[in-house]
Amino acid sequence: MFKSKFKKVMGAVAVAGALLVSGSPASAAPDLTPIRDKYQDAYQFQWNGDNTVTVFFRDSEGKSYHRTYTCVTVLDGTCYVYK
Repeated sequence: MFKSKFKKVMGAVAVAGALLVSGSPASAAPDLTPIRDKYQDAYQFQWNGDNTVTVFFRDSEGKSYHRTYTCVTVLDGTCYVYK
């Protein structure tokens, strides 16, 4: 009976651990970050389809400007750039 309970507990721990790992965000390297996290002051992100994202900002006078960045990698639809 002890072995049966032990197996159930270990199975539950394994399943819970697998769910926690699979739910964590994937990143290709520790020095990469999602582009939305890097440019938090941006008001719009436009995916251009060729591994580039155009990021729109506003300056202190309220004028809009943009910069286009190349993604280092794209995972699950998220563009990752260097920190």
